[in-house]
This record gives sequence, structure tokens and C-alpha cells, in this order.
Amino acid sequence: MRPSTLVYAFVVSLAGTARADTIVLANGQTIEADQAWFEGAEVRYRKAGTLYVVPRQLVQRVDAAGGEPMPLDPDVRRSRDRLSAGDPGEALRYARLALFRDPASVPALEALAAAQLALGHPDRARDSAERAIAVDPARAQPRELLGDAFAALEEPAAAREQYLRALSLGGDERLRHKLDLLGEGPAAISSARYRIRYDGAADEPLGIAVLRALDAAWDELEARLGFAAGLPVTVVLQTETSFRDTTRAPEWAAAWNDGTIRVPVKGLERPTPGLVRVLRHELAHSFVASRAGANCPTWLHEGIAQWAEGGEPGREDAMLAPLARAGGLTDLVLLEGPFLELPEARAALAYAHSLSAVAYIVQRNGQGGLRRLIDVLGEGRPPAEALSLALGIGYPELQHGWREHLRTADRSAAPAFAGR
Repeated sequence: MRPSTLVYAFVVSLAGTARADTIVLANGQTIEADQAWFEGAEVRYRKAGTLYVVPRQLVQRVDAAGGEPMPLDPDVRRSRDRLSAGDPGEALRYARLALFRDPASVPALEALAAAQLALGHPDRARDSAERAIAVDPARAQPRELLGDAFAALEEPAAAREQYLRALSLGGDERLRHKLDLLGEGPAAISSARYRIRYDGAADEPLGIAVLRALDAAWDELEARLGFAAGLPVTVVLQTETSFRDTTRAPEWAAAWNDGTIRVPVKGLERPTPGLVRVLRHELAHSFVASRAGANCPTWLHEGIAQWAEGGEPGREDAMLAPLARAGGLTDLVLLEGPFLELPEARAALAYAHSLSAVAYIVQRNGQGGLRRLIDVLGEGRPPAEALSLALGIGYPELQHGWREHLRTADRSAAPAFAGR
């Protein structure tokens, strides 16, 4: 595959048919311009060779030529023109000028990446495309350019992933040709965060969709916990095993300990809400394990995983409230070890205790308190000591406060208990 061929096809597709930009003023009047663009507090436009300026507050919007989602900086247009004419050096210069004025301009970053590819610098093009994606993850063109960069770097699996994502975001048939040039799909999909592998026949469309769901879960978990898992996380999609909820099955309970997430997916064509919940649960285990190692008590591990998957602590609180009032709440210190040997009914209660206790910690100490607790456990401190250092309370105080909290739970909301 020749990167220059990919780039020129990409640029020509962006050029479109030359049409005027339309400036719509706040009073409803319009101005037809050869070129129009935002610059600071102004809208600037060029018409018949003359440059004009309009205060931005007088402008309702600018309808850009060629269907662009935003007016193009003139230097972005020049960059594209020079690249089409076979002058990538000048294309690079104009792209840099546009970025000097607006470092977050996605079209300018695209122009920069295209020029870098044409100049034989795919590593730099990859960085520019990733910057554009960070600004606008829903735009197809930066994904295509990132795929071109990976193809030039001889990373076909990563290139295929980006081309497929670009297609899902509205990319055109040109992407299918690029996918054909890459050849048959791999038996694994890789990204900076994940290694997706298959136990059974490869299902690449499902793998790509799972990767997107995992990326969204990663971003949310990182925001909530304040740290990320060790990279990369390996996810095995078991395509010969029918999908089921594995988050509380005893034979699956230790999966996160070996750093690999295993999920049965037979019968699924796309990530269902149930699969997404399982992925979020298991990814939370990977996050906590990467930070606290084997030092995290099971009740905290499982409570965080249920909290991350979107569990309902209010439901668990209502179920546990009668136990709290009757003095039958299990001490958390007794739930530090694995739940593997517990009978089904007791295991279900242990999971309920875990989510309820973690939700109480978040209510009492905020997400920052939970984060501190994981950090201190990562230093190798025993759980009782970690509680004291991170939250300022020990097991007795935590147990008492949690019990009192549960005693006030709404009695009418308590469902009949059933094992899960």
C-alpha cells in the first residue's frame, strides 16, 4: 500500500465542488463570500479579492461550502490545494499556519496529518490524527487518516480498526477499498488500551463494537476513579460459548486476577445492555487490580465493580435494611476473602453487602475517598489500616455508620430477596 495514494484520494474527497460560503447575520440577512472563517471575536471573509471583517456577535452562523461542518480557515484550504497539486512541503506550512491561529482546529489537524503522511512521516501523522480525534471523536476523516498512518507504519490490525470506525461514523466507499487492500482481517484487534482476542471463530464486527463499548467504559471509569488500568487489558471474546451474566458466577469470579477479561458472546451480533454491563464490571476489576494488586478485600473489589456496572445500591439497601435493624448484617471484615466457597444464597447476600457498603463510602467520603482507599491498599497496607488512613475510620466505625444508614432505608421499597 502506498501512503501517498491514500492521502491524495482523501484530500480530493474533501475538496468538493467550489462554492461560496454563506454568512447568516443575526438580523436574518446573508452575505455570500468566496471564503469565510472565524478568527477570535470576528468573522472574516474574502470576496472578489477584498478582505472584510464582521464582529462575531452580529453573526448567527456560517454555512460553509462543500458541506463542511465548520468554515475552513483559508490556510487549511491552501494546504489542501497544495497537497492536491503535489507540493506536500507547502501543504505542511499552511497547515501549521492555521494551527498557530487555532490549535484545536480539526480541519487544520487533518491537513497537517495528510501533509505529514505525504512527506513520509506516518508517526507524526498518527499523532496529529489522534489530536483531531480527541477534539471531535465523532468525525470520520481523522479516523481514516489515523488508519492511513497505521497502514504506513505496517500495523494492519490497527489500520483496519480505524477504517471500520470511520465507516461506522459515515465514511464513504473509499474506505472499503482500503480495507480490501489490507487483506483478510486478523484473529485479534489491538488498540492502545486493549487487546481483543477470540476463543473460537473471529467475529471482527462484534470485536470492533465491543472495543468501542470498552473505550466508553474506560473513559468513565478513569473519570470516576481518578486513575487508569495498566495497559493494555486483554479481552477474550468466547464466540463458541453462549452469552450469560458471568459477573457473579463462582467459576468466573477470579477472572480478573490474571489480568484477562473473558466474556462469552455466542449469539450476539452487537453489544447488548447486558454485555455492556458485564464489560463494565470486569473492566472495573482490571482497574482496581492494577492499582491495589491482590491487597484489595473482595467486598471492596466486588462493590466497586457493581457500582461501575451501574448497579442499584438503593435496591440493595432496601433489601439489607431488615437485616440491619435485626442486627444480622454481616461484618465486612468477614467478607475480605473470596466468595468462591459461599453457597449461592450467601454469595448473593455478600454481593449485596459489597455494593451497599461501597455506595455508603462514596456517599460519606465521595469518590475521592474511594480513590484514596484504593491508593493506600496499593501501598500494601492491610485493609483495616488502609480504612483508617484513607477515610479516617476503622472497620468498627464503618460498620456502625453503614448499619445506621441502612436502618433508615425505606421499608416500603424492600423487595423480596432472591438469589442472583
